[in-house]
Amino acid sequence: MYADDFIDQLKAYIRLNRQVAGMGSYIQRVAFALTLIQGPLVAEWTRTMGEWIDTLQPVDDIPAVWEQFLTEFATQYQDTQRQQRARAELKALRLKWPEIDQYANNFERLTRIAGYHLGNPETIEFFIEGLPRSVVEDILRPPIPDTYEATKEKAIQSIKSRQVMENIFGP
Repeated sequence: MYADDFIDQLKAYIRLNRQVAGMGSYIQRVAFALTLIQGPLVAEWTRTMGEWIDTLQPVDDIPAVWEQFLTEFATQYQDTQRQQRARAELKALRLKWPEIDQYANNFERLTRIAGYHLGNPETIEFFIEGLPRSVVEDILRPPIPDTYEATKEKAIQSIKSRQVMENIFGP
């Protein structure tokens, strides 16, 4: 998790400072990243990566250098099972009544981590499977939504309606 956050922050910094001297160079990006990775547990790895960077020539300053660094970093420090765990969590995710906003936020976060796309029909099915039957019945009442956003909106409206009914008539 920390490794993922580190890479995300590093990419954001590079994106923001692309015009700063050196940030357009892939070799310089890696060299800069290595200066941020410190501590006794990572010293050997950063030394090895630094030695690799030192062997590169200006002609080697291509996107593949940065991609190779990211791959090596991921292999060394990032959670290789994260995507599989997110997929399992996604399949087990269920709405805790009436917290539809929390359910949708968790669903969207896990979908990104799992490498799924919200627009896929299979992903929309995952979303529906985590909802109570009564809400699913409302969603599948015509017109049936054909996008994730429309499905989510219909689920939100169903839950809001059911909450109003519970307030009027009781649970």
